Amino acid sequence: MEYTIDDHSNVKLITLTGRLIEKSQAGELIQDFEQLIDGGTTRYLMSLEGLEYVNSTGLNLLIGMFTTARNAGGELVIGGISPKVKKLMVMTKLDSIFKIYDSVAEATESF
Repeated sequence: MEYTIDDHSNVKLITLTGRLIEKSQAGELIQDFEQLIDGGTTRYLMSLEGLEYVNSTGLNLLIGMFTTARNAGGELVIGGISPKVKKLMVMTKLDSIFKIYDSVAEATESF
């Protein structure tokens, strides 16, 4: 898994690509995310369009990031999601927890 974190409008855009199957793959992402939280950043937009595959460990990581943002008084939404990952989100009913938008642009407007 690879990721980037960029300033996008008034939010931090976190883009994930590849396959998210082990927590060890995301150690740097978690550290960067926690630094942003500690620095007072509260709005996050996660793009999963380039994420080819995610398993239960990867879903747990996403839930953890969502929870961390919420506990800090912030919000994490998903803007753009690959069909396979969207199907998994629906099957696990995580689409009722995460706000999922069809595109980064649409999600940006939600803030």
